[in-house]
Amino acid sequence: MKIIERLLSVLGWLQIFISPAIIGAVTGAFIWLALRGSLGIVLGLSMGILGCFAGSVFAEKARRGKGTIEFMSRTIAHPELREKEKKK
Repeated sequence: MKIIERLLSVLGWLQIFISPAIIGAVTGAFIWLALRGSLGIVLGLSMGILGCFAGSVFAEKARRGKGTIEFMSRTIAHPELREKEKKK
């Protein structure tokens, strides 16, 4: 049972990590497309790395706080989101 709990915790960590990482990667891609050249590559990679760093910091903060599963549960089960589902 501990293996499944650990697997779910890792998946929760990845879910928290991936959002800032994707934002950094997309921003880096736009910078690279706009500047095209060595400066664009350096700035684009820097934004991608910054996004990965921010994602890992945010995911670790959530893990050390109350845990990734509880963090994800609170964001999914937010009362305001439930009200919007009921209106549909």
